[in-house]
Parts: sequence; C-alpha cells; structure tokens
Amino acid sequence: MNDSQSARRYARAIIETAANTQAVREELTEIVAAFKANPALLESLSNPGIPAPNKKAIVAGVFPGLSAPLPRLFEMLIDAARVALLPEIAMRYRNEWNSRNNVHAAKVVTAMALDEASADSVKKAIERAVSGTVEMETRVDSSLVGGLKVEVDGHLFDGTVKARLKALRQQLL
Repeated sequence: MNDSQSARRYARAIIETAANTQAVREELTEIVAAFKANPALLESLSNPGIPAPNKKAIVAGVFPGLSAPLPRLFEMLIDAARVALLPEIAMRYRNEWNSRNNVHAAKVVTAMALDEASADSVKKAIERAVSGTVEMETRVDSSLVGGLKVEVDGHLFDGTVKARLKALRQQLL
C-alpha cells in the first residue's frame, strides 16, 4: 500500500472515530503548521535513532490535550515509523471533512489586496455559486493587472485583465 492510500485510510478512520470532527480538523491544521514552522520537530519524530517512548514524550509535551483519536494516531504513526505521513493525513482529513460538511476550499488571486468588505463580498458570491460554505484563501499577484482568479474544487474561473488580454490576442492573431 502506498503512502497516499495509507494517509486516506488513516484520515477516514479518524473521521469515523472522532467525537468532535471539527476540533480534530483544527488540531490537525495546528499540528501541520507547527511542523512547517519547526521542521526539526517532524525530523526528530521521524528519526529512527530516537526511541519511540522519547518521541511519544515529545508529542505529549508539544501537543498536550489533543482530542481523541489524535493521541492514538500519533502512537500508531510513531510505532510504525510513519510520522512523516501526518501532513498528508491532515490534508486528506480536511478534504473528507469538507466533503461531508459541504465546505468548499477557494483560492482567490487578485491584482491588489482585497479589503475586508470586498473579500466578504467575493466569499458570499462564491458561496452562492457552490451552494455551500466557503473557506477562502487570498493571494496577491500584481502581474494580473486587474480582476481576479478563483479556483474552487479544482475549477478555475479566470476573470483577470491578463486573461482577457491573452484571449483578445488569440482572437486577433
């Protein structure tokens, strides 16, 4: 079984056994953020030279009070020497949770930073279009000139000036 399949199975098992799936989702997000902020943490938990009881103590010290079944997940991953799977498990869990709760991930790229009112307006428009809740991530790309590019659930909607100019160039040539 490859790592991707394993991560999917772990994620499904967690979502099936968690009492508070929202809390588990948030905690997994925080754990992955901690790994990104401190790569040495993930390296030490993945290091075969460090005994499993020491790794479990590190987890208990760094991530106290995790919701069930996350402490058990850490134990299993440490015992199987598969802690490096945790970021992918978290991603798979988030995707499964989003699917079950009609939450859509949207990435919005604009030429200029959106103020709070504009961001809220864009989010509401996307929510109407997908008939669900949207978690929106925004990014600025000044090369777009104007407009915005929205990616929701793998579908790209490009309403940027850059894209329009490119389409116009294609028509003229």
